[in-house]
Amino acid sequence: MTRGGNLDRTPVMGIQVICLGAVHVELVYRAPELGPFLELWPELRRGGEAVLGPGEEARLQELLSRHATFKARQGGGPAANTAFALARLGLEVALAGRVGADGDGAFFREDLAGVNLDYLVPSGASGRAYILEDPAGARTILMAPNTNAELTLEDLPLEVLEGTRFLHLTPLAGSGPFKVLEEICRHLEDGPRLILDPGEPYARQGHQALEGIIDHLDTLLVTERQWEMLGGQPKTHPLWAPPVVVIKRGALGARLLTPPRYLDFPVELATRPGDTLAAGDVFAAGYLAGRCSGLHLNLAVRLANRAAAVSLEGAGRENYPDAKFLEQQLWQLTQLV
Repeated sequence: MTRGGNLDRTPVMGIQVICLGAVHVELVYRAPELGPFLELWPELRRGGEAVLGPGEEARLQELLSRHATFKARQGGGPAANTAFALARLGLEVALAGRVGADGDGAFFREDLAGVNLDYLVPSGASGRAYILEDPAGARTILMAPNTNAELTLEDLPLEVLEGTRFLHLTPLAGSGPFKVLEEICRHLEDGPRLILDPGEPYARQGHQALEGIIDHLDTLLVTERQWEMLGGQPKTHPLWAPPVVVIKRGALGARLLTPPRYLDFPVELATRPGDTLAAGDVFAAGYLAGRCSGLHLNLAVRLANRAAAVSLEGAGRENYPDAKFLEQQLWQLTQLV
């Protein structure tokens, strides 16, 4: 049976990856001084992220009017960024979840050209991510989940999820959506390979709190800080982890942890210092593209490194790698086997 907002739809064949997570509009601000924001949200740290509680978005907007300058609006969130990057690489990709039934939601849809949006349920107010850029270039993020926090199992097309090759999961605020992800993981245990990029909101809870998701994963994609938050050691694959752990290390490249060993993969493409926002999401897209293309794990991580490096050459999504890039990289990498 088709679920939720897709009652009269039939499954789309050929979707290689479905990205499931929070869908929101990113509102970027220049914030010369973070003090007023850190004072009001003590769990927040410079360069980190926190989730706003009910009623706190209005308070944040007031602070922004006094202590920050609006810079840009763009469709965003790890799920959307990864889906857009995969579409640019030429893969058949869909985005699943909830999107606001408002102006921001309409803007979001227009901003995701090339991504299958048939499985986004329009309802309520759009999720919004307020990104505070300080003078040193750090980005501190405050999330207003809004409609994302209301996700239910009925919103998701289970038969379509079952038919995809990879399901890429990213965090959703609230206990209800978290339970939905746990249920999805149990239901799809024998279906697509599951990839989780937990972000700080999930990683902060530690690996035991995520057991109902982690136990069903193929791959865990994390930053070094997130891996530490989860309880991981830098060079050790723990018993609680899924078979594959990929640690995104920024300028140092990436580390692959599997039960037998760890392997480090340095950045291979020279880049100018650029916009690092969403570089980790492009990394995830490169890794998924490599896996979909049948690359060995080592080569998929190298492809991910290269894709992220290319994205740094421009602002926002303007320099995400394309299908020609993927074709060239697949040829180069397969010559190494």
